Amino acid sequence: MSAPKAEITVKPRADEGHEPPLAAAGLIVSEVPLRVKGLLAFVAVAVYAVLLTSYTFYKKTELSDEFERLRSFYEVEDQLRQVDAAVLHIVMAVFVNSGTDDQKMGVQRFRENFELLKRKNAELAVRFPFAAVGLAGIERAMAQADARPSEDGLAAMNAELLKVKSEVTRHIDASRQEQKKTAERFHMLWDSAALASLMFGLLGLILLGAIIGLFFTRLTNDLRTLKGRALDIINGVRKGSMPVNRNDEVGELMQAVNHMARALDEREKELVIARQRYFHQEKMAAVGALAAGVAHEIGNPIAAMSGVLQEMAEEQGARAQAAGGVSGKLDMLRAQIRRLSAITREISGYAAPQSAEHQLLDLNGLVRTAAGLMSYDKRMHLVNLRLDLDSQLPAIYGVADQLTQVLMNLLINAADALEPVEDRPREITIRSEVSDGKVRLTVSDNGCGMDTGTLDRAFEAFFTTKSRGTGLGLSICYSFITEHGGTIEIDSAIGRGTRVQVILPLPADDGNNSL
Repeated sequence: MSAPKAEITVKPRADEGHEPPLAAAGLIVSEVPLRVKGLLAFVAVAVYAVLLTSYTFYKKTELSDEFERLRSFYEVEDQLRQVDAAVLHIVMAVFVNSGTDDQKMGVQRFRENFELLKRKNAELAVRFPFAAVGLAGIERAMAQADARPSEDGLAAMNAELLKVKSEVTRHIDASRQEQKKTAERFHMLWDSAALASLMFGLLGLILLGAIIGLFFTRLTNDLRTLKGRALDIINGVRKGSMPVNRNDEVGELMQAVNHMARALDEREKELVIARQRYFHQEKMAAVGALAAGVAHEIGNPIAAMSGVLQEMAEEQGARAQAAGGVSGKLDMLRAQIRRLSAITREISGYAAPQSAEHQLLDLNGLVRTAAGLMSYDKRMHLVNLRLDLDSQLPAIYGVADQLTQVLMNLLINAADALEPVEDRPREITIRSEVSDGKVRLTVSDNGCGMDTGTLDRAFEAFFTTKSRGTGLGLSICYSFITEHGGTIEIDSAIGRGTRVQVILPLPADDGNNSL
């Protein structure tokens, strides 16, 4: 025993078609305008430039420190050379006076040159204390020479001078070594700073070029896609949407083009439906005129035949006993003629001009008319069509032709759904009633039913599962019922059948309009 299948209900939304365009498309994204993107790019470039400038100034400070250090070593060397020159003058003075008898004069000249040495050494000590030389030994030797001028005193002073000169020479050599190291460090810092600045500058240019190239490449591709989509729309291609992966003005434009394509597609479908409705009205008018003519042409022979039968019945009245068999045949002919007359009256009633304006209508009468016409359809020959109509149903405002077409479409769909059914009696039930202050008309069948995918697209224009038809039947029904201020709902289950409910509003004075 198969498990029962779930029923599915489709109810068109009352606010369908009134959603914001981009929200209906499901493509709304957080907006980051191109201007903001440009500002962010400018800020990024500015930050990079500030960082590069800061790095350059940092390296410049290092280079300046090394340069000042190098300059100080040159100044130290210059001061040391002045001290060395002063020592050399004293040595020369001692050498000149070493062979003379006037030792006191030699000491006096030594003292004069020593004062110059002290002054130069004091200047050196003020600026570069680490390079100053000690003169205490020379002062002691000079004091002894002043007390006892002699060759030995001059020799002692000369020995102290040589010590000082050796110390000065050592300081000069050390200063030159520091100068060399500092110069090497300066050149190394200069080369590294220049190379780093060049590399960072080139890296920034490469990154900026890559970002700009990527941005404009993507922008160009999206604009080409947008152009292609626009040309497709111009050429009538509406299916599919552009993938939107941007969140700026171009993305909004692409979303707008997608929405425009969908709106144009919907508009074209509406125009096709409107044309179908117009063609249907023209066709119904032509069929009505033809039916009226046929009914008129058939009615005349039927009237003549009815008159002849009446005359024959009167002539046979006197001979009823002998013509009993003939009388029975005449009654049979009379019954068939009455049936033909009823059919022509139905056709004439259907062919009567219908107003295109809303007016008070007997919905039950429209149901009976549609059911009577459908009874002549060969698909209805094996179908039990049952009418369960509320005799107290109020009148409704509507357009008779449109509501009749809705009923005919629903009955045709029900008859088509019953064609494959072989294992049970085929039944269609039409029920009318008042519920919750509205008129509810239900057309149900026990046909094959619809699956979920078919039911979800039941009201979609041009969608059909039949081998014949245009797929506009239910779409037109939905359009007509919506124009009447009503709703249409479908319940269906595979193997159990379909139930369509049309809900229409009552007039304001519905209490006085029962038909």
